[in-house]
Amino acid sequence: MAEATPRAMREHYHHGALRQAMIAAAEEVLAERGLGGFTLRECARRAGVSPAAPAHHFGNLTGLLTAIATLGFDDLSTAMDAAVAAAQEAGTSRLAAIARAYVETALANPGRFRVVFGQRGIDREDPAFRAASTRAFAILVREVRFGRGLPPLQLPDGKPSADALDPELPEVLLAWSAVHGFSTLLIDGALDFLAEGNRQAFLDRHAARLFGLLASALSVEDGPVSAREA
Repeated sequence: MAEATPRAMREHYHHGALRQAMIAAAEEVLAERGLGGFTLRECARRAGVSPAAPAHHFGNLTGLLTAIATLGFDDLSTAMDAAVAAAQEAGTSRLAAIARAYVETALANPGRFRVVFGQRGIDREDPAFRAASTRAFAILVREVRFGRGLPPLQLPDGKPSADALDPELPEVLLAWSAVHGFSTLLIDGALDFLAEGNRQAFLDRHAARLFGLLASALSVEDGPVSAREA
């Protein structure tokens, strides 16, 4: 099939595909160059449109990166919810399952993962971004509480706060830090000397015990945390 010309691409985008095309082009740039080589002009060039065209959907580079980060949180939430359902059916640890899902998601799309948790150009007040990030964090909170024998939080606005999470906030932070740190070590190649260049095989070999240890460390053997010393 012949490659689409810029004119044909622009005609196609006129019917609503520009947003998706720009995100696809942006993630291609991220995969090749990382955030350091990421520009709106290069994304537009690869999408076959003028540098000014993306402004209709994203406003600027921050808008495009925020859209990608929002998708990244959606990816995490979808993967973690699916992992919980599978673990529930299999009778295995739900917390260990979402930990594995988190790492798998990071490895599957490291460019998007870096945007989600990077410090460059994200509008953290964007409503879609806030909703997506809150959903992902709420899943983590829910599963840490479930493993500790605590019911789900009932919050009017759906946003867990430090006060609402007390006294199990340290457990939530430990779970997130451990899983996020392991994900970052893998995608940065810091563990390649142990993984012999095969990160997926390394994960397959060690994930069950690693995440099982994490779930065990955060479980409660003598009653919910609310019944013990805070």
